[in-house]
Amino acid sequence: MKVIGKIGKSGNIKIDEKAKFPIILDNIAKKADIAEGKRAVEDIIRVIYRHQPISTKKIAQKTRLPLPIVAKVRTLLEREKMLKRTNRGAKLTELGIKFAENFLKLKHKRSLTCDKCKGRGIVLDEFFENILDKVKVWAEKRPLVDTSIDQSFATPETATYRTALMYERGDLEGKRILFVGDDDLTSLPTALTHMPEEVVVVDIDDRILTLINKFSKEEGVEIKTIKHDLRKPIPTSLRGRFDVISTDPPYTTNGLKLFLSRGIDALGKDGIAYLSYSHKPINEWLLVQKAITDMGFVISELIPNFNYYEGSEIIANTTFIARLIGRDLKPVIGDTENIYTGLVKPVVRYYKCLKCGKVYKVGKDIKKIEDLVCSCGGKKFKMIKREKIKE
Repeated sequence: MKVIGKIGKSGNIKIDEKAKFPIILDNIAKKADIAEGKRAVEDIIRVIYRHQPISTKKIAQKTRLPLPIVAKVRTLLEREKMLKRTNRGAKLTELGIKFAENFLKLKHKRSLTCDKCKGRGIVLDEFFENILDKVKVWAEKRPLVDTSIDQSFATPETATYRTALMYERGDLEGKRILFVGDDDLTSLPTALTHMPEEVVVVDIDDRILTLINKFSKEEGVEIKTIKHDLRKPIPTSLRGRFDVISTDPPYTTNGLKLFLSRGIDALGKDGIAYLSYSHKPINEWLLVQKAITDMGFVISELIPNFNYYEGSEIIANTTFIARLIGRDLKPVIGDTENIYTGLVKPVVRYYKCLKCGKVYKVGKDIKKIEDLVCSCGGKKFKMIKREKIKE
């Protein structure tokens, strides 16, 4: 077979391989049905090139793509003989390296993300590390997640880093802070700093509020809790009283609009909002960005992979945090009923019992994971798969 001369440092490349690289890229993007298209496939290859061997979960975290999408692309790359799996994770084959270096023009094989802060841009000092130790104890006491209201508990480290970020940006000391939903228990490290003027939590889940109240009593801090369904307007007593809000809303556009709008009612005309939200395809992100702008917020800062969650494999256990600055704020509320993912995109989830390994289907006959008890008596489960419910 005819060979054209050397291209770059990677050596010879056959003419048929060079010609088919764009076709391979197009085919993988189409077969994987990725909203981001070819760019997402390129991102996956770039991450593998820089970090190989690397697990599928780590690829998803670094590319900020859903885990099932990454797994599908990985399989397609294997079929094209561009990728192979090892005990330590995915690696590019010789053909895959040629593709990366000669077609994508990749050269540098290192990541520049800070090893110490993991890209968050801040580190915890002794003061915040001591707070984290306390938060870890209380996080262990959380109930099972209620997936029907999009609960997905952030790690204790995430909650503490959120508080540290508010401190670093001047949004903690002497401030009145409202948590618009707090199943992540970010109010705990916030209150433990003894820096804010006031800490208030509004949430629909009695179990979470009971835990926060117990924490407040035993740790000697003051957190005011209010049970409230955010689909209804917030109490008059909360309106226009706060300097800062923090929210991790349902990952739907309706959910984001609703939670941020309730937060705006609490802020008044101006204030700061900390928004934790899932990384989205560009078409969905445009809707999110427009909603944020229409409310009167600007995104002053956005840190990818800031938040990590327990067991949320579908989002590779990570989301971003954004600091929003608001002026002349106004609520922008859409549909107040279809705010949860299960209503907008119905799915069934498969959970494996951690005691005996039996797998259960949750989402139809069994509505939520907390209703599930294994036949062996086990009550702890791990989600291993999910799929859309077909109309």
